Amino acid sequence: MTGTAKREKQSIHPKATKGVTGGTASTKANGAASGFPPYINRLLLQSFLIGLIPPVVLLAAIILKNLTLLTYTHVMSAVMWTGFDLFMALILGRVLRSLDVAGRVEIAKRLTPSTFFILPSLAATTITAGIYLAMSLGVFNLAYYWIVAALAIVAILTVQGFVILMPNSMRIFIELAKPKPDKDRIARLNGINIRLAGIQGAFQILIIFIMVNISNLPNSAANINIPIILYSLIAFAALFLGIYIFIYRGALTSYKNGELDKKAIDMLRFGLYGHIVIFLILGLTLVFA
Repeated sequence: MTGTAKREKQSIHPKATKGVTGGTASTKANGAASGFPPYINRLLLQSFLIGLIPPVVLLAAIILKNLTLLTYTHVMSAVMWTGFDLFMALILGRVLRSLDVAGRVEIAKRLTPSTFFILPSLAATTITAGIYLAMSLGVFNLAYYWIVAALAIVAILTVQGFVILMPNSMRIFIELAKPKPDKDRIARLNGINIRLAGIQGAFQILIIFIMVNISNLPNSAANINIPIILYSLIAFAALFLGIYIFIYRGALTSYKNGELDKKAIDMLRFGLYGHIVIFLILGLTLVFA
């Protein structure tokens, strides 16, 4: 009897193993096994908390009507945004070129969640604070060519950031969540972002030159008012959130097909809500302006 029981157990065991590791209905129902390293949760949360600082400080500057704090917020956000881009292009880009695909993926695993909230927050705060500062100094007038040039570069940076950089970061994030991520795709997308960061850094150096000239402009009556800023901010947020939601819906389809697990969807949802919070804080500045 013991031998019979043993043979029955051996005959059942392979099927049971296949049921755990294979593509059974139960596995598909729960989604794929998570490919996220355990530290990604922590890096993403830290990025969100740090990303809250610039818009909160800007809101405080607007509420307090403090020109010094407003200037500090604009300058520091711009410096950090430019510094990030230049570092990624001039330093990190050369480091990545010296690594194999596996090494590039390991950097992407840490870089993407670490900058997921910080870079969009710095960009949005820099632009918003710059508009308020130009209005406070009485130079926000489209009759000045330097103002038009600054707005043109801001438009270019916005399109680059929210049409290319942010979607690529989301695609990297989603790919990392898969049990068997496409390492070549991750390395390629990360490489595109690094090179584009260099282009953004060059534009930001150019806009610093423009800002120096704007500071020398004579005061005049601003011909851009708060409603126009409100519409611009809404358009800015709509572009970002529209693209985010589009890619997020694609991730939901992957989840339903068993390619992603619930944890990946939850983290992407956290990313969506976190960015909405950042934009709402920036929107609150219009209430007190």
